[in-house]
Amino acid sequence: MKKLIIFVFITLFNSFVYAEDITVIQLHKSIDRILEENLQENEDIIIDEKSEINIDDLNENDLNDQNEEILSIENNEETNQLEKEQTDLVVELPDLWDSSKSEDLIFLLENIQHINSEVLKNELIKILDIRNLPSSDLENEDFQKVIIDSLLVLGDRKKSYEIIRGFQKVENPEYNFFYRQFELNYLLSVYNLSEACDYKNEIKNFKLKDEENYLLKIDILCLVLEEKFDQANLLNSLLNESKTEQDQYFQYLFEKLLEPELKDDDTIHQIKEKNIFLYSAMHRVGNIPLNEKFLFLDPINTAMPIILSSSTDIKLRLKAAHLAYLNNLINIDSLAALYQAVDFSYDELNDPSSILPSFDQNTEIGMAYYYQLINIQLLPLTRLEAIIEFWKFAKQNNLEKIAYQLSIKNLNTIDPSNELSKYGPEISKAYIYNLDFQLAEKWLLFSENSNEEESNLREFNSSKLLYSLYNISESENIIDVLYKNLQFMSKNLTNENNKNFASQNDILHSIYSILDYSNQNPFKIEKKLQESRLMPSKYIINQIKKSIEDKNYPELLISIIASMNGNLWQDIHPEHLNLILIGLAEYKQGLILNEILLEILQQSKII
Repeated sequence: MKKLIIFVFITLFNSFVYAEDITVIQLHKSIDRILEENLQENEDIIIDEKSEINIDDLNENDLNDQNEEILSIENNEETNQLEKEQTDLVVELPDLWDSSKSEDLIFLLENIQHINSEVLKNELIKILDIRNLPSSDLENEDFQKVIIDSLLVLGDRKKSYEIIRGFQKVENPEYNFFYRQFELNYLLSVYNLSEACDYKNEIKNFKLKDEENYLLKIDILCLVLEEKFDQANLLNSLLNESKTEQDQYFQYLFEKLLEPELKDDDTIHQIKEKNIFLYSAMHRVGNIPLNEKFLFLDPINTAMPIILSSSTDIKLRLKAAHLAYLNNLINIDSLAALYQAVDFSYDELNDPSSILPSFDQNTEIGMAYYYQLINIQLLPLTRLEAIIEFWKFAKQNNLEKIAYQLSIKNLNTIDPSNELSKYGPEISKAYIYNLDFQLAEKWLLFSENSNEEESNLREFNSSKLLYSLYNISESENIIDVLYKNLQFMSKNLTNENNKNFASQNDILHSIYSILDYSNQNPFKIEKKLQESRLMPSKYIINQIKKSIEDKNYPELLISIIASMNGNLWQDIHPEHLNLILIGLAEYKQGLILNEILLEILQQSKII
């Protein structure tokens, strides 16, 4: 509390010193309340979506509107351009299953476990749709299960939920139980507990084969929520007497819900992955701290329960918040609020040297510390120095976009000067990522003649290229802009002394080759006999080539993603990268190639 009072005093004093608009968190509103409000904004569209029949007060016309928006995108008059592209591609998908062997496609989809390209991941999610006809050698329910399984691997539970809700009847008993359990888990994951209990009652007559007593556990939780503790204990006794393997973690949580004063000790219990959303709901009901196992099992879908758990260790909450922010689940204000919740003493904030070494193995707390440190600086120079150190620390941990976003308000209090010109390229990057091109250009112009050292020139060229690629007019194409810039920056964009120089040079060589076949490539290939990066199998290479030749673009996308095997762009063999870029230049007439090139340059730290 003492630290909070000191911080508020310094922040208020700071605002009077340089008389700029700085957002101060409203202290009368709790950190958890701010996070709750942000979660609500992200979940408004899924509240009360469960049942068309059993919710009496739901307007039928409103429900029909919701279903049309979900299931009939092509008929929605307000569909934006991105959705239109998705609809256009859906028309092509029957050709994917008609002209391809279903066993090949299933093999490829089953081997896509992780994608390190957000552009490719989002594109794959778009084309995974059950509205397409399956191959003649594949049953419709098997086809649907393939699509659902693939979406879940990619972490898109919401789209899976919307598809499953549309199923009228599922004949396969294994699939039927899986879908019902998924719907329950989804409602638990978004903390719609009353709806989960209602839905559980609705499916009682479905005669589902529940070998692990999952539905019985839901019944027990619902009785606890209704404070019918005697009945809950009775059902739990029946659960313990069953022949199924005992779920010790459920028993631990059940006991904690009945007797909150029991000591927290979940370390000895095995967590069953299928039950993590039931567990997380029970954690939240009892305000029981969550542990890192949940984030490890499902980073995207357990992030929000962890963030909103005030009893959970702040380091884990921050780790989950970073993942949630990078996956567009929370906004920057929520992340800033969580940073403010970290308790640093007055001495720690005023003597960084005493605490900075501890952040080498503590990234999450380090990010919060640097953020708070910036906000207590009174002078523009010390404020900028703190911001630069924040960026350096964030870059080391691949969190620079978060740091750029969080520091922008403080950055706005600093004007260009000769003394600060060496920081111009980096400051410009922050403004570019925040889409403030006017201030980005101002800092670039100011620092243009102040970068005599080679390292500074590379940094300047990198920021200049980033500015050119982001600030493109409607009449320009990113490929043309990239090509023009690469021609002039070939000697001053990469650093031969950098450990990543070889891979960066290979990437630029591949990109330039795609953009220009006729002129000499300014990025020279390194002389060596062996390449440490592996090529994928001949099978997958042939799949990509055949898909390009046949113009089977959905299969091409799936083959490219499977061939990457979860690797980062800089870890892909140069010849493999060449083939991918050639394929993506053909895919949807190069529609996503611009985004891919930008992603490659950013991910490989060229810009």
